[in-house]
Amino acid sequence: LAFNIIDKLRPMAEAKGSTVAALALAWLLHQKVVSTVIIGAKKMEQLDDNLTAVDVKFTPEELQQLDEVSKLAPEYPGWMVEFTSGDRQVE
Repeated sequence: LAFNIIDKLRPMAEAKGSTVAALALAWLLHQKVVSTVIIGAKKMEQLDDNLTAVDVKFTPEELQQLDEVSKLAPEYPGWMVEFTSGDRQVE
């Protein structure tokens, strides 16, 4: 799943003159359930690149493509709940 997202981000980053890392952060910031992102820059260049994420503009089509490629399987988390509670009985 992660590599599929990166494969989708790479041409977008090239077209925007940005980096995959900056677009990944920008995409996370567009998610309604994400209030903040934590960046882990070790070098000033990485920090500078990460901070460019706030200036990235996505088209609605790009956001839709990223949402589609990152979508979890429809059965999650239902299959996990069933698996972990399958031996439990309610009396």
